[in-house]
Amino acid sequence: MFKVVDRLLERVRLDLARPHEFAAERVGFLVCRAASLEREGIVVLAHDYSPVEDEDYVDDPTVGAMMGPAAIRKALEFVLNNKAGMFHVHMHDHHGRPRFSRIDARESAKFVPDFWNVRPGMPHGALVVSTDSVWGMCWYPGISAPVEISEFVVVGSPMVLVRNPS
Repeated sequence: MFKVVDRLLERVRLDLARPHEFAAERVGFLVCRAASLEREGIVVLAHDYSPVEDEDYVDDPTVGAMMGPAAIRKALEFVLNNKAGMFHVHMHDHHGRPRFSRIDARESAKFVPDFWNVRPGMPHGALVVSTDSVWGMCWYPGISAPVEISEFVVVGSPMVLVRNPS
C-alpha cells in the first residue's frame, strides 16, 4: 500500500507539469518511510518531494526526460544520509490510470535497485501519476523482482483509494 497526502500529491503534479527548456516532461523523487502491515506486505508513506533540478536533466530527444548522473547521485546521497526510501515519479498528462511505457519500465529497472546499495532495508520504487490517478512498482527487501503496488491511498478530503487489480 502507498499513502500520500493530497496536498503533497498536488505539489508533485504542479511541479511535473512545469515546462522545461528541452525535456518534454519533468521528473522527481518522493521521499518515503515504510512500515510493515499486520498481514503480508508493507505500507509506504510519502512525506516529501524532491524535484530534479533543471541543470540535472540530459538533453536526450529519444525520451521524455533523462536524468543525468548528478540527479541520481543527489537522490542516492539523500537516501544514504536519511533513513528513507526513494520513489522516482513522473507524469502522464491524461485522466485515468496511468501505466509505465516500455522505456519507463526499462529505465526504472536500471536505476531503482541502485538505492538498495545505500539503503538496503527500505523499499524503493517508481511511480507514474496522471491528472487523477497513480500507478507504480516497488522494489523491497527480500523480493528479487519489483512488485506492482496494489493500493494507493490519497489522504485528504475526500480520501481517494486506487486499487490495482492483481
